[in-house]
Amino acid sequence: MLTAIKDFFYRHRRKFITTGLVLGSGLFLIKIIQYKLREFQERQAKEIAERFKRMQHFESTERTCNQTIVGLSPTVSEKALKDLSTSEVLEKLRANPDNKLDLWEELKVLAFSRIVTLVYASSMLAVTLKTQINLLGGYLYKDTVGQDDKQITLDIQTTYLSMIQYFMGEGLDRLMEVVRRNVTVVMQRYNLKQQLTLADAETLFWSIQMSLNNDEQSLTKNIARYTLPQEVNRSDILSRMYDETLDVLESAEVVDVCLSNVTNGFSLIVDKLAEYYAEAEPIPPPSTSKSSLNVDALSNINQIKISLAKLIPIVNGLTSKTLGDLLGSGASSSNGSNGLNGLELLRGSDMMSSLVSRFMQSEKLKTLGVNVYETFCQ
Repeated sequence: MLTAIKDFFYRHRRKFITTGLVLGSGLFLIKIIQYKLREFQERQAKEIAERFKRMQHFESTERTCNQTIVGLSPTVSEKALKDLSTSEVLEKLRANPDNKLDLWEELKVLAFSRIVTLVYASSMLAVTLKTQINLLGGYLYKDTVGQDDKQITLDIQTTYLSMIQYFMGEGLDRLMEVVRRNVTVVMQRYNLKQQLTLADAETLFWSIQMSLNNDEQSLTKNIARYTLPQEVNRSDILSRMYDETLDVLESAEVVDVCLSNVTNGFSLIVDKLAEYYAEAEPIPPPSTSKSSLNVDALSNINQIKISLAKLIPIVNGLTSKTLGDLLGSGASSSNGSNGLNGLELLRGSDMMSSLVSRFMQSEKLKTLGVNVYETFCQ
């Protein structure tokens, strides 16, 4: 019996050896697969955890960025409205002087320069801070996950972010100079008696935008010349961050965001002007038709015309915090009519706040922040 079993194994020894090798190899492969699978799962879990941590850090960075933009916008607005103040001209007009025509021409340029300045200044502030804070956020995230010593000290953070102070002073002065020069050229084509529809007013702002876009000191193609100092005392890391910020602000993406912001800003202004045009239309008698719903009144808004002399104080009022000192003025326009009629239509509005709020909701600006953060957190 034992001999027969021994003979059986001897005759089939190769089959048993082969089978053993196959089974052994299979078990070995299973062990390798299990190991690789665990390794993959651990790596995937780690990546998910890192992605979640980075997302939380980015969201915190974005909140800080938005709060900073909102916090600094009143400072920019106050300086612009102070330096382009219309109060002195309005006081002179109330006295109905002999040179009232010259004063109205000056008021015309100042009123439009104020509101145009706010559009460009709010866009520059939002784009520059969106770039700076997300770039800094990327560096700070690398510091939190890196094993080396921290690169970004508190002193570097403070120095880097304080660069925007240049915009609050000399940069904004340069911006207002460029705006006023171009507004003056465009407004020379319009006289005070000229009747403007809402579409005409929109064309006026579009003409100013095109003039500024074509200016050799373009306000959208290189905003860094207005928002950041040209020379700074900097360490190696600060020097690199400054140069990287300039590269971003000079990129095609930023130019596109700035152009989009400015277009949206002027669109907001035209929307606000539309309210005054609508109120200038006589109220139609009640309609007996439910289907009417004053559709005719809405469709006729583009038929309404307002003289430039009456539009100027409306535009000026959009940037005024207090309108009481403007109301009731007896100043007369060049054609003898009260050019400040219709000021009772004016309602207080914080134009800078409205512009900043609209820009921060822009998908293009949000995408810029994401792209900058992702680039510098790697």
